[in-house]
Amino acid sequence: MDYNSLDIMHYLILASVLEPIPEKKGCTTRKNDWQDKSKLEYFLISGVNIGRVFYELVERIKNNNFKQPDLIYDLAYKAQKESLKNRKGGKINFGIIELMIPIITTQIIERRNDINILDKVEEVLKNTTKEDVEFHSKFRRIARNVSKYFPSTTVYDTTNLYQYYELSKNELENNVHKEYITKFRRIKQAYSILEMEYQVGNLLNASIVAYNSILEDCNGYSGLAADYICVAIYFYLINHPDVIII
Repeated sequence: MDYNSLDIMHYLILASVLEPIPEKKGCTTRKNDWQDKSKLEYFLISGVNIGRVFYELVERIKNNNFKQPDLIYDLAYKAQKESLKNRKGGKINFGIIELMIPIITTQIIERRNDINILDKVEEVLKNTTKEDVEFHSKFRRIARNVSKYFPSTTVYDTTNLYQYYELSKNELENNVHKEYITKFRRIKQAYSILEMEYQVGNLLNASIVAYNSILEDCNGYSGLAADYICVAIYFYLINHPDVIII
């Protein structure tokens, strides 16, 4: 399969702008802005803004003979900066960027689109560098600067991002993304529900069912569950390129 960088960008943008539209409890939706700093329009603008950075990520990996480059998290930092362009509001898309940088890297290295490539993300994290860790810290600092809810951005002395996510909860200021080193169980569950629930034109309604199925397991953290749904939608779209969304 030819891993067209434009296609990856296209599906990433689609997933990012589709996820916030349906009516999900505790989230910004087409009818309800969760708070002034997270209006639906901010999600839509941010979702478009970050697309070209993921195009750049795919091109970087392809130009490195489909091997992991020495640096990828400079693009997380860049994507978070791009996310803020042309809008007001807060740290929209932080979680999606943090999830999708290593996931898409894994997808392109493995040259596979199936959901089980998530099992390989740990290897990408273990192969990140000290410079990746430094850019990840800068990436988090941007989020902190625009969100009073974002925890303090401690600079961690770890060799790679896998070690960062391994830190215990009392050491790590933002422990919600342990999914990185636990095989992404909730994302896989959400994806399987999209596969079971989809009927022609109801992908957004199916995403509500998937969201409700994982929300409790996310300790009621709606933002985290929504990020996982975005990833699940991305995988659904890339595995079903002719799907009728709505």
